[in-house]
Amino acid sequence: MASSDDDSLLREFCGPPNNDSVIWPHSKYGYCKELLVFGLTSHVMLAVTSGLYIGYIQNTEHQNLKKSRALKSRQIVSFLTSLIPVIQIIWSLFNTQKLTPVEYLTYSCTFLAWVVHTVYLVKLRRAGIKHIRGHVPVLLMWPLTLLATVVKVVEVVETLQHEDTSNLQEIDKILSFVGIALQLLYFLTVLPSPRHARANYEKGQGRRIFPSINDDDADEESPLIRRSRSYSRDRYGALVELGVAEEHANIFSKMVLSWIQPLMKRGARGDLRTADDVFRLPWELQTRNVEESFSEVYFKGSSAYSVTDYNTSYASTPQGNVNMPPDSLFSNEPLHGVNSYSSDFEDTITHEIRSPQSSTCKSQKKCTLLGALLGVFGVRYFALGVVKFVYDLLSFSGPLLLNALVSFMENKHNEPVLNGWLYAGGLCLSSFIVSFMSIHYNYQIFKILIRMRAAIVTMTYRKALVVSSTTLSRFTTGEIVNFMSVDSERIINICQSFHELWSLPVKIGVALFLLYQQLGLAFLTGVAFTLLLVLMTKWLTVKIQKYFEDLMQHKDGRIKAMNEVLYGIRVIKFYAWEKHFTRKIKQLRDLELGSLKGIKYLDALCVYFWATTPVLISILSFTTYSLLGNQLTAAKIFTSLALFNMLIGPLNSFPWVLNGVIQAWVSLKRVQRFLELQELNVSKYYTPDDAMDPNCYLEIKHGSFQWERPLKKNTSKDGGSSRDDEEEDKQRGEDEKETGTLRLSNLNLRVGRGQLVGVIGCVGSGKSSLLAAIMAEMTKSGGFISVSNLGDGFGLAPQEAWIQHATLRENIMFGVEYIPRRYRAVMQACALLEDIKILPAGDQTEIGENGVTLSGGQKARVALARAVYQDKDVYLMDDPLAAVDAHVGAHIFSKCIMGLLQNKTRILCTHHTKYLQEADLVVVMEHGEITNAGHPSVILKNKELMTTLQYEDSEKDESAEIDQPMRDKKEAEALAGEEGEDGKLVQEEEKDVGVVKLHVYKAYWNAIGCILASSVLVALFLMQASRNMTDWWLSYWVTYSHSQVSINSSMSNNLLIETLQSRSNSAVLDPSVPSTKINLTSGDNLRFYLGIYGGLVGANSIFTLFRAFLFAYGGLCAARTVHKRLLSSVMKAPVSFFDVTPIGRIINRFSSDVYTIDDGLPFVLNIFLASLFSTVGALIVTCYGLPWFALVLLPMVLIYMYIQNYYRKTSRELRRIESVTMSPIYAHFSETLTGLSTIRALRTANRFRLENASKLETNQRARFCSFAVTCWLSFCLQMLGVAIITMVAIIAVLEHRFDSVNPGLVGLAISYTLSISALLQSLVTTFTDTEKNMVSMERAQQYTVDVPWEQQEGIRKAPTSWPQNGQVSFHNVSFAYRANLPNALNGVTFELHPAEKLGIVGRTGSGKSSLLLVLFRMVEIQTGRVTIDGVDTAHLSLEELRSKLAIIPQDPFLFFGSVRENLDPTGQFTESKLWSVLNKCHLKSAVEALGGLEAEAGEKGRRFSAGQRQLMCLARAMLSGAKVLCIDEATASVDMETDQLLQQTIRQEFVNSTVLTIAHRINTILDSDRVLVMNGGQVAELASPQLLLEDQTSMFYGLVNSGATSAVVNE
Repeated sequence: MASSDDDSLLREFCGPPNNDSVIWPHSKYGYCKELLVFGLTSHVMLAVTSGLYIGYIQNTEHQNLKKSRALKSRQIVSFLTSLIPVIQIIWSLFNTQKLTPVEYLTYSCTFLAWVVHTVYLVKLRRAGIKHIRGHVPVLLMWPLTLLATVVKVVEVVETLQHEDTSNLQEIDKILSFVGIALQLLYFLTVLPSPRHARANYEKGQGRRIFPSINDDDADEESPLIRRSRSYSRDRYGALVELGVAEEHANIFSKMVLSWIQPLMKRGARGDLRTADDVFRLPWELQTRNVEESFSEVYFKGSSAYSVTDYNTSYASTPQGNVNMPPDSLFSNEPLHGVNSYSSDFEDTITHEIRSPQSSTCKSQKKCTLLGALLGVFGVRYFALGVVKFVYDLLSFSGPLLLNALVSFMENKHNEPVLNGWLYAGGLCLSSFIVSFMSIHYNYQIFKILIRMRAAIVTMTYRKALVVSSTTLSRFTTGEIVNFMSVDSERIINICQSFHELWSLPVKIGVALFLLYQQLGLAFLTGVAFTLLLVLMTKWLTVKIQKYFEDLMQHKDGRIKAMNEVLYGIRVIKFYAWEKHFTRKIKQLRDLELGSLKGIKYLDALCVYFWATTPVLISILSFTTYSLLGNQLTAAKIFTSLALFNMLIGPLNSFPWVLNGVIQAWVSLKRVQRFLELQELNVSKYYTPDDAMDPNCYLEIKHGSFQWERPLKKNTSKDGGSSRDDEEEDKQRGEDEKETGTLRLSNLNLRVGRGQLVGVIGCVGSGKSSLLAAIMAEMTKSGGFISVSNLGDGFGLAPQEAWIQHATLRENIMFGVEYIPRRYRAVMQACALLEDIKILPAGDQTEIGENGVTLSGGQKARVALARAVYQDKDVYLMDDPLAAVDAHVGAHIFSKCIMGLLQNKTRILCTHHTKYLQEADLVVVMEHGEITNAGHPSVILKNKELMTTLQYEDSEKDESAEIDQPMRDKKEAEALAGEEGEDGKLVQEEEKDVGVVKLHVYKAYWNAIGCILASSVLVALFLMQASRNMTDWWLSYWVTYSHSQVSINSSMSNNLLIETLQSRSNSAVLDPSVPSTKINLTSGDNLRFYLGIYGGLVGANSIFTLFRAFLFAYGGLCAARTVHKRLLSSVMKAPVSFFDVTPIGRIINRFSSDVYTIDDGLPFVLNIFLASLFSTVGALIVTCYGLPWFALVLLPMVLIYMYIQNYYRKTSRELRRIESVTMSPIYAHFSETLTGLSTIRALRTANRFRLENASKLETNQRARFCSFAVTCWLSFCLQMLGVAIITMVAIIAVLEHRFDSVNPGLVGLAISYTLSISALLQSLVTTFTDTEKNMVSMERAQQYTVDVPWEQQEGIRKAPTSWPQNGQVSFHNVSFAYRANLPNALNGVTFELHPAEKLGIVGRTGSGKSSLLLVLFRMVEIQTGRVTIDGVDTAHLSLEELRSKLAIIPQDPFLFFGSVRENLDPTGQFTESKLWSVLNKCHLKSAVEALGGLEAEAGEKGRRFSAGQRQLMCLARAMLSGAKVLCIDEATASVDMETDQLLQQTIRQEFVNSTVLTIAHRINTILDSDRVLVMNGGQVAELASPQLLLEDQTSMFYGLVNSGATSAVVNE
């Protein structure tokens, strides 16, 4: 009876049975199936793709297809085709033979499809010529409609052949042939190519195709981006601007994410090259607005500092000096005007600098970073949690509907067909809703995530600007950079992790409850196993947390060490210490890898446990269920399997989510500790100047200052952190008692307005510290200090010049408006005009990082010019004359210090007492105290005092200095050779384009190891095969069990359905329903089935274990190999590579990229490979269960391939842009930390904060667009997954009606398709993420392969005792820094006798420094040879050569570590030897004060003064005992008498050594055996200084006398 009902339903839907079908001739309803499969499906797909692209074609696109004849013809053909089904329907209305419902449905869909397609073709006129044939997906759908038409025509032809026209109307014959004719015409219209269309268009228009763009509509610009539009040219020359993301998108566009299409098109064309080619950020995501909103919450309730001028000085406008001379540079011209930074941003960001110590989030509670994040983003974030909860619950509708559908198939004749269609439709609808909600949930979460990142990075940067130097010393540069790079990423990842943390247990709980509905109490065995696994996971996560904390500590140490190595790379290469520091970094790396190994192996254990959990739960549950005497059915098994599959995600994700939360918490505490640092409290440091004399600018009374960080008061209630701080402070306090760095005590100083105050004293007496105390860079421990007009800041010229990576002009202007007259006067006063002439692009020449392209004197003058250009009231100059020549120093003193600055208050620290004759006050410092102060006529004439201070009488100071602009012109030209014609030294960071090249994957494969990598793939294959076999065996079990038991059909409707029905007030199933046959297991073969099933599960468990640990081990091998090769390559690179490569760019490789290779790349690659095998397995199983699915699979695969290829083109370029824009953030931050004192003194912290925000926003744009593109992909793939589920369900229902369905196989297929959507998305996203992360491997490979290496090995080995005599010979040496540059040395020939002392002099560009570079083989010569004791240096290895030479460089550099490590890194010398050398270098007392040889030198030797660091370099040279010593102006930072003592020490200690000295002071080389005068890269003179001075025509005589004349110009 049920069968007849079904047949009647089919008859009503399909009409009377007939065998007219071409495809299914033996089926009585074959014609009906034919219409549904071919006619309906093909036209629905055409309608969907055409409809989607109607929205994608933008109205702003150029109109090059308007006059295309082919397109017009296609529009007509499409319209006529749409009339065919209309004619058929109308004809049937007036005919006796009516259409069946299936024909009405098919013809209606056909009409709708062609109408939509016609509209699409009309819209296509607005597209570019390349779309003459239409978009590829639409074009792929048309052949399907052609196939349907062909099938229809074949049916008509066969009917005519059999002369059976009873069922064939005349109109059917006509319309069939008309339809095929129109299809052929359509085919003809798609033949013209874009080339033909372009030619026809140009011919008709008589012009090239450059469509106009209406750019009157100005999009809102991000105020962080300079006022230049983001225009780029497309392939036809049209200018296109993407504008602000989502700005003009309608609600439909936002729902389906079609607004991202312009970016996708640009990426597909290959036009994504820079951050300007992507969307600008929406208003709410812009860094400016995020910083505003976050600051309002973080600083809520706090009070600003009481000294208002200082707080507002970051945006203040200093007033000009009314007392300036009429001819002064600054007369009548305001200095601070509109600068190049966005005024909008400066106007809106006016937050005062606050101390979080006094701030509150709630009453009397300190505002923490977590509290502020919750206050700003919490409401929206937790609201999204509700969305997640809803779609998580909806995701369980899939298994429920699967249960109903499989039960429907088992009860073949007990349910109407309509129920099957309802179940299938329900699967489609629920899948769509869940997919749609999940996509938009993730998109909104990412918006919060990107805002959080902006808030954390800007807050970290802001904190660094306002923390005092003494407090900031608690953290190294590497650690602070890690706060911005690694820790910020981990903190923002909690956006995903936190919701998952509560969502996963909910999903697990619901899944287990539904399993209870299916299996009853048998599921408790699985629950028990799950609880056991949770306990195991807790133990694992605790261990992982400990390893992670150790990992971050070791990573900080490695980055810190690498940062120092890169800063001191010249010193390392001069001393041949590469192997030592490589070994040191490798040791730190080994510690890091040790922690990483623990994390990876524990993660592998987690992966193994949780990957096998669903399988183990299933075997335990099914076995228990069967042993309890219950009967397994297909519905129960595959509903349970679907639920087990839903458990895989939560169970696998739970360890990672927990780890993410733990890591975020660790990073949050690290950043919080940094944000809690004591800030510079100006109100407490400075005393208000109300009581000061109006004529007094600076006054210090009984001032005491120190460099140590003050002991921190315990105000925190967080016991753990405060105890750590207490222990640290206690230890530090004990250290301070034992070892004291320099302190200033009992200072009394009064400086009047417009005075010139000279500060003199021995090395280490506290001169630089006095200036630091005035600027509040030290900690005040007592007394009072007052400064007038504090908000204006100070004009600072530091002893160690800080130069930005920018052009020379930008360094001098320092953010201030360019005023030509003023600028030229400053350049002239600071003696920089001559230097500009030799630079390749003048003052537009880009200066390398840390000023590497400038000499020491040039850097000092640039720093002085920068300070002068700022027009401050007071100038603090820390020995700016030490690094310049005598006549240049005299020029600066007369034209700048006593010229432009004559009406300014000036404090000048110097060793050159000759310049202090015109001072108003001279201050004498000794051991951190002011021991004397008075007029220079008193102080400088005091013989006893000057003798005590080891100063010569200024009038007897004949130390005329040689004309020595520090770096040779030839060397500057060499560096300029790296520059373009525009003077740009450091080019944009290299970025590959297109797909990640195969050799990058091959490099990673080789880094893992071929055998190991192959083993991983084999283990993955076996794991997936055993998993699919396990599920197939269950299907086989329920299908081919030996017995069939007749039971009441209501048994198949389990408790779950009953519960659902009772809750929906539906009637409970009637127990009187007739009985049917259900497949049940039999007790006699239960053991057989369970045995096979258990064996398959065991095999799967073993293969999963192998896969997890093999992959973890492979990732560790790759991490070790890649870092080793990267480090080796960088350490072997020549110095020229570091001159043109920013340190931040290299650090980015060792920090961000190495971290990605360590953790991110193996993690996502593991998921990708698992997803790949799972997807292939799922599709194979689905096709096996439902063979007809293979027909649907083919177009789905084509669409899938198109989507993923379309997506990858854009995503990989966005990833590259994101990586490239990341480096400037790190570089700028490192640069800021180095120049903090200058930035704060000049009151430009706000501008630097804006620069940081600008660089951050540039990176944020790329990151936002990258994720938006990922969301677009997710939407497309989710819809594709919905289509697959729908097709499988429809095919299953159809097969069921034709009695060709196997419930077991159908259940297996649908249970797999429920996860196919997630698998497809996971496959594409993880593949793309793998490609994105592989970019880090690509970048590492660039530095591994593309960086040039120095020629390390030699062709011979020198004797052990070489060199014995130190006889140096240059034989016809010529070389150029680059092929296109003139020779720096040209036929240089000279010979030094053993133990000879040679002074080297010469004017700019003469080749002095080039001699030393050639001697140390920092550069390779083209012709000639250099020999030492007859051994050609080119034949020796670099290590052997450089280790036998010694040098005292111009720029001293100390590493972070003990004094012993800085003196003797390789540990070759005894302690007594070290103390002896320190004593000879006058450093013993200073080192003892620090605490001895084991005392820390501080980062970059900050605990020593500049002069003391120079003496440390001398000590290194003395320890080497080298027979050849080179001195490159090594005593510029020490006073005159100390210089004489050191020269005496050098003469005594190196009496048997050959010494080459590039002279700075004339007295340094007057006692040399000979003087070498260089000119134009050639030897001009070589004789004793006495002979050269007697010859008034000699160049040496001219050099000396020009310096002497200049030296006394002001005396």
